Amino acid sequence: MTVGDILLGLLIACGFFLSAAVSRMFRRRMSGIVFGGVIGIAFSVTVLIYGLNNVFAIAETELAN
Repeated sequence: MTVGDILLGLLIACGFFLSAAVSRMFRRRMSGIVFGGVIGIAFSVTVLIYGLNNVFAIAETELAN
């Protein structure tokens, strides 16, 4: 496990904290849960999409050499 893998995991975990922070911004409970959940999942998926593309691109170049 490299430092990059650890940082990628921490960024994905930050999606949970972002979700909790956004849900606190709304007065009604259900709207906070819905908007917070959507934003947290969107952040985590975005990090995964860009992070895993970089991980696999590095792995492919190492195999080619």
